[in-house]
Amino acid sequence: MTKSNSNTLFGISIALFALGLFCFITFWLMYLGFGLMILGTILCLLSRKKWFYKVLLIGLPFGFVAFTFLNAMEIPERYLIPEDFRGVVYVIFDQENGKEKEYEGIHRVYRIPENGILFTKFSQNDDVYTFQEFFFVDSNGIRKELGELDNRHFNGPNTINPRATEPPRDSLVVFNERTTGRILAADGQNYYNYKALTVGVYNNIEKWDYIDLQDIEKAKKEQLKE
Repeated sequence: MTKSNSNTLFGISIALFALGLFCFITFWLMYLGFGLMILGTILCLLSRKKWFYKVLLIGLPFGFVAFTFLNAMEIPERYLIPEDFRGVVYVIFDQENGKEKEYEGIHRVYRIPENGILFTKFSQNDDVYTFQEFFFVDSNGIRKELGELDNRHFNGPNTINPRATEPPRDSLVVFNERTTGRILAADGQNYYNYKALTVGVYNNIEKWDYIDLQDIEKAKKEQLKE
């Protein structure tokens, strides 16, 4: 292969990678983008350019694609809740003095304290609803998995179309685990970004995902003392 032909192949591969990345970013043409990048890889490898340039040309686009996928992945979450806790659990994110990040395998771990309010250094993990696990943990560290329900599974006084059947109202489960929100802190400048869920038996639950700023501020001061 002549040097001219090699340069031509390398130039075409650059163009294919550029077009492939553009298609990938548009999302709807993602598969076409992958095809163009694979073709670009083949032409790049066939050229007589130095391996340094080949690795650079192939590595950067595929590295960008890998980073994009990893950044968009839903990271599984595992909630460890004291076995005697009943009420609303809050996980408050992006706290400089919050609990250190903890993982079990690929799972984020949220160790909920006795008051139910966890301040964590984790950033909010959006839209992770199918990859959440909830456990009661006793004093010996033994875990018992909790089921999940929504309060809308039950007929209430304001239910327009009552369900023919309901789950057992004495089931001790996690309710409304998809609740997220933000609330203005007492300083009037910062916000608390949080996830909330309710632990209990349907008939005994007195409030549904109601955040009390005074409780949050009090819990934060208590944690800073630890």
